[in-house]
Amino acid sequence: MIVMSIAPLPSPLQLLGGRRFAFYPPIRNIQHNEWLFRRADWSECVVMNVHSGEELGVPRLFFGEVSHGDDPGMVVALTRELVWENGQIVPLERRVIELPVAVNDINDSIPLRPGHRAPVISIRLEQKTEVRAGKWIGVALVLGAVALTIVSDIARQSQAHPRADFFRGYRGFLQLDSGDDYPRTVRKLGAPVSERTANQPSQQGTRVFRSLTYRAPGYYSPRYSVILMGGTESDARYIGAVDGRRRVLDSIRLPDGSSSDSLLRSLPAF
Repeated sequence: MIVMSIAPLPSPLQLLGGRRFAFYPPIRNIQHNEWLFRRADWSECVVMNVHSGEELGVPRLFFGEVSHGDDPGMVVALTRELVWENGQIVPLERRVIELPVAVNDINDSIPLRPGHRAPVISIRLEQKTEVRAGKWIGVALVLGAVALTIVSDIARQSQAHPRADFFRGYRGFLQLDSGDDYPRTVRKLGAPVSERTANQPSQQGTRVFRSLTYRAPGYYSPRYSVILMGGTESDARYIGAVDGRRRVLDSIRLPDGSSSDSLLRSLPAF
């Protein structure tokens, strides 16, 4: 008998062609949401975090649609909200279906101690018709719970595409890196809604911060600010992005090896 190995089905991540992408919703407990596709098998796809270089496997059943566009910021929708926990990816909300206990099942929660008599289990004799009816009711409850779960997943996946389009516009700053100055930032993201400049004294001299505020497409879309820093306004380069409440959305690694996260959290008043 000849055994032939069958290659796994193509993953939606292979359509990205080696481009960077972000998950929506982002995976919990992982700071930077920027990834590259590495490989795939029948059960999962292996992706690499661009900032940390760490690889992790995401089960195929959690992948939704991939948003396509000319901009390099691609988005992969997830059908469930996931969390990085104990070295693996698991759903944040775990759905547990409790199976009905069969008649005369022994309760495993009663501990058996050596040298003692076994616990006495009460046995009640019932008619066969009553036992069979109870089993059918239990099976119907289980099938109903499974059907409800399937319908919920289908409804959530149908909403993934518009949410991914919104996420792609809101995360435009993922296109930027430490070499982008003001002209390159405007070429990639367009003209900002507003911009401000602030100076901050330091041991190396005065630091100049430039805050470029953008709004994602849509009337109710939230705003975010791209932060540039340098010795002068013309020398300012991208160091990260914050939201309207000064919460850090993205940070980079500075030339000295440290993260720009602390600089973004201590921004001067604009």
